[in-house]
Amino acid sequence: MLSIPTNKHQLTYQKPNFDQQNMQINVLPKFDPEIATPLYDVNDLYQNAQCFQNDPEVYNKKSKKEKQNSKKNDHKLQITTQFLFGHHVPPYYSVLNHTLMDKYVMHLLKPNAPTAKILRMHKEIIEHEREMFDHWLSNLWEENLKNRRLNTIPFVENYIKSACNFSNDYIKSHYGGTYSSKMKIDYNIRDKVEVNKVEMLYCKRLQADKNGTIINLPMVIDIGNLESKISFKDGVFNPPQKIPLVEDECCRKLSTTNDIDINICLSSLKSIMNLEKPNSLWIIPVNVDIDTDERKTIYIGGALSTGYFSQQQKSWYYLRKEVKKKFQKGSPNEAVQNNNNNYNYDKWMLKVSDGNGNGVDKSFNLLVRNKPQGTQIKPQNTPVVIIPKVEYQPEFGFEKVSEEQFVEYWLDTNFRCPKTKLVLVSVQHNMDLMQVKWTIEKAESLSSNGKDQMYLQRLYLTLDKLTQLGKGEYVLLHNPKKPFHVDLYQSSMYGGFNLLNMYFVLQQTEVSDSLVWNPIDWEILCPIHNYFRVAPCMFRPNPDQLDIQTISEQVTKFNIDRKAKENYENAQLLRKKRIKMEKNKIKRKLKRENDILYNIKNNIINTGNSLTPTN
Repeated sequence: MLSIPTNKHQLTYQKPNFDQQNMQINVLPKFDPEIATPLYDVNDLYQNAQCFQNDPEVYNKKSKKEKQNSKKNDHKLQITTQFLFGHHVPPYYSVLNHTLMDKYVMHLLKPNAPTAKILRMHKEIIEHEREMFDHWLSNLWEENLKNRRLNTIPFVENYIKSACNFSNDYIKSHYGGTYSSKMKIDYNIRDKVEVNKVEMLYCKRLQADKNGTIINLPMVIDIGNLESKISFKDGVFNPPQKIPLVEDECCRKLSTTNDIDINICLSSLKSIMNLEKPNSLWIIPVNVDIDTDERKTIYIGGALSTGYFSQQQKSWYYLRKEVKKKFQKGSPNEAVQNNNNNYNYDKWMLKVSDGNGNGVDKSFNLLVRNKPQGTQIKPQNTPVVIIPKVEYQPEFGFEKVSEEQFVEYWLDTNFRCPKTKLVLVSVQHNMDLMQVKWTIEKAESLSSNGKDQMYLQRLYLTLDKLTQLGKGEYVLLHNPKKPFHVDLYQSSMYGGFNLLNMYFVLQQTEVSDSLVWNPIDWEILCPIHNYFRVAPCMFRPNPDQLDIQTISEQVTKFNIDRKAKENYENAQLLRKKRIKMEKNKIKRKLKRENDILYNIKNNIINTGNSLTPTN
């Protein structure tokens, strides 16, 4: 039975209470009773259910001064973040001892280091342990960890409430009136059948923002520093100087002089293209203008929030404002200019071809208006956009980024201008800064692997529909209950519904929170994992040297048993499906026979009635 001696200088937690029944439920079955390893030994559950402790042998070799410093650092770390695994301690030791675990952490930091050769022989065992860790953590998520996404700090609630009140006043002052249904756009057709090849080509910057901002980001976040925490003292929503896009004189001027067909705000472009985004409930104003030369110009304004926010969205919305305030500062060499000039205006060309090299079918000149986030000092004054990523389980590892988030990152950077870089700031759910990551390769490569076609085709389909409209005022409405449909409404003086009333109704729309468990990204080290020298998605290091060959044999047997179980379950599903099909076939046959008998009886009755003499 494995054990770790306790020490008064080391970190301790109260041992969780496990009864025998829960212990049998939470632990995976032991496939081979003759072999007991930390992965399956039920008897070690009590002993192993305690907080992670550093290797006793290494700790005892330290000097008295080093132990005191270690104790101080541990106390300092506890201020801003949880200890490794928090109060939810995994029931097993790792198959790796402290030495191998430390080498594995070094390998994650430097994948090309010589340690890769040593760990290659343990690859199968490490992958198996990660799989078990995911299984344990996903069960734990359902019981406890998901509550973190349902909790939000009350001050954030007030911040969001003031932001929604501003949106209400904005819509009331600029978009009142009556609207009637005009058109429905179905994106399922375009998503299933790719007829054309769509390209979004960057032409040039027509006008740049006059307010200079500088990004001041730390290279490494010190998780023991209280200044790394997001403050709630200054969480006040400052209403922006906002006017409808159609009233933007700068936009109108640039549109006329640069032969622009469609003017669009970046927020609307992102909303139209990324329909998979959870709880995507928005209204987009559209104005179609025709000048004296019969030239049609379309103005697609910024997406207006409908007032509904999930707890996750509230945290993200607030954090985006606060993180920008924390890391941005104004340029001292430039004075603040007119509020109407604090946008970037970029010219793009949306080009549609048949994909066979037979030329261009259709093209639109787009002017995209976006608000800059800042300019990085090095290298070469690269423009950057800061995006927060909320971490709900950082003591286990950083969560993987979902496909919808990747698309959001791609849209938020690529369509500001192709040189814009992403600065991803990981923030713990209690608002502690954890890590700053400069780029996301997968988001940048979205356009290179062809996956961008589905999103670009949605944009083209929408713009193509809008160019068919006559002069007037319109709104686009997206309801997440019908995620791949958008309704188009036209301003009308003869009846319909009031936009402000519909806005208030949409605020009451109930959209469920996305509380699915997100897998841990085992390739990225959290600051806390680097501190304790434990790799993500791995159990606590084992103090003893293990028999790798014995564990490898058991892992192989486990994989064989699991495959056999999957094959058995698939066979059962096929059998049930076949039985169901046979039953339906019999029902259809009986129905046809009953219909024939009914018709025969009906014909006999009708014939008898016709032969009956009348008086």
